[in-house]
Amino acid sequence: MAASRWLVLASCLVLVYSVFTAVLAITLDWPAEFGTSPEDDPETIAQWIVHGSLVSAPLAPIVAQIVLTGLALLRRPGWRIASGLGFVVLGVVYLIGNLGEPLDPERSDPPVLAYIALRGLGIAAAVALVGLGAWTAARAVRELRESR
Repeated sequence: MAASRWLVLASCLVLVYSVFTAVLAITLDWPAEFGTSPEDDPETIAQWIVHGSLVSAPLAPIVAQIVLTGLALLRRPGWRIASGLGFVVLGVVYLIGNLGEPLDPERSDPPVLAYIALRGLGIAAAVALVGLGAWTAARAVRELRESR
């Protein structure tokens, strides 16, 4: 399977994970604690749009991921290079967000094992997007060079 196909598959799985964790966090009222303060605790849905939640990314990176996934499906190598590099950046953003949340959240108090599992999956997904994005971009560059 081509590198871009693996990237698209991984991205779709991460999108499903993102929707699941966003719904879970909004339902259970798990606001983001990274980059916020207790005073910033309005309605969880409004906060999720801007800051994300304890276990999910905010809306903007998810929309960017959908766009990048579409670009990865295109046949032109230039678009796949852009998509791959975009996924590298997006994966780093997801990784920073996952690692920035506290190990022992004070405002949310989620079940410990569930929280550890969700953070572990989030970190693994971010690393996968970085690796597959770099692989896709490298393969597209090689394809572009061979076509000349």
